[in-house]
Amino acid sequence: MTRRALTAGFASGLGLFVLVALPLSAQEEGGLRLTFGISTRLERESNPGLTVPSEPTRERALARLRFGLVDTTRSGEVSLSAAGSLAADNDDDSEDGFIDPDLRLGLKRFGATSSLELSAFLRERDLDTLRTLILDPDTGNLVEDVLGDGTQSQTGGALAFDFGEDGPWGGSVFAGLTDTSYSGTTSEADNLRTYAGGTLRFNLNPVTEVIAGLRWSQYDEEGDDPRDTLRPELTLRRNQPAGFASANVFAEDTEDGTRAGLDFGRTWELPDSSFAFRLGATRGVTGSISPTGSLQWRKDLPRGTLSLGLRQSLTSGDEDEETLETVASLGLSHSISPLASVTFGLDASDRQDTETDDTTRNASLSAIYSHSLPYDWVLDAGLTHRIRNEDGIGEATSDTVFLEVRRAIEWRP
Repeated sequence: MTRRALTAGFASGLGLFVLVALPLSAQEEGGLRLTFGISTRLERESNPGLTVPSEPTRERALARLRFGLVDTTRSGEVSLSAAGSLAADNDDDSEDGFIDPDLRLGLKRFGATSSLELSAFLRERDLDTLRTLILDPDTGNLVEDVLGDGTQSQTGGALAFDFGEDGPWGGSVFAGLTDTSYSGTTSEADNLRTYAGGTLRFNLNPVTEVIAGLRWSQYDEEGDDPRDTLRPELTLRRNQPAGFASANVFAEDTEDGTRAGLDFGRTWELPDSSFAFRLGATRGVTGSISPTGSLQWRKDLPRGTLSLGLRQSLTSGDEDEETLETVASLGLSHSISPLASVTFGLDASDRQDTETDDTTRNASLSAIYSHSLPYDWVLDAGLTHRIRNEDGIGEATSDTVFLEVRRAIEWRP
């Protein structure tokens, strides 16, 4: 069986299982919630692909539609969501019509002290819209987007089983995969990322717990040999006034060598603010030791919120290469009136391949004005300035100005 057939069969079987379970859950007591969302957007963007030399300026009209269904019962939950956009622009190389479809299915079952969760997804994205920092759905880290134009298609799913949720000991087992393919003019190669693992948690006393984890992952890129990674990890966590303290040690056995690290952290949750930091060091596969850590701070203001984030990590990158990554973010939201607010954001990242020393730097500055309209509509107007500097290619900039009207509706039959 081919990799593509295996992935499609997994997603199709999981989707069929969820759809069959949907009528069964509806027979029990619970709540059915439907959500609808619509937005229309006009934008003008210079050098949309952040290329060198620059691409022509693009004017685009987008209409985004979203639908969600959640049926919750005493024993579980079934969820279904779908989204897609209708697009038209003046760029002959950019796709028009229906783009960026996103379909997700989920099923949760709850026991007395356990839970089972299944999920599957099908999504497709125009790579011109990914020229920014994005959240990796597998690792939870903020990562850089892929290079090149074209279309990225992803199919996958995940399984997670948690047990002993309210007891002095417990844990979880999980597994999943993401199959990624590209079409169009992009130079990226199709790949399959598979992972599996588990954790065990033990309460040493009412305020201290130890968590042992093991995770295996494989990155299989078309035209190359699969790359396996095995990561054992041990975490000690202790509840403290207004937060907790923790210590974490890990090792990663990769195709390029062993990566290992140690860090310590502390969090505080206060009535009007929160603060968290981690400090440590990681020895990379090349033998060099890099300081690592993170800082997250949020402060509630009289009429808004101020947030700050900073992180440096030594991890496997998008294509399983070791990457030293530094990410910084600053955000401010402020209410001008009961109907209007402004939001400012600044993000910057520096990513270095530890084997080749090739470095890519990204920065983004944005400002958005939001105004509430009658009948729960919201008007957004904003601008974004982006910069990308890559060794061997040069620096590219892009400016975007947009106007968007959106509305979200929730309905309980």
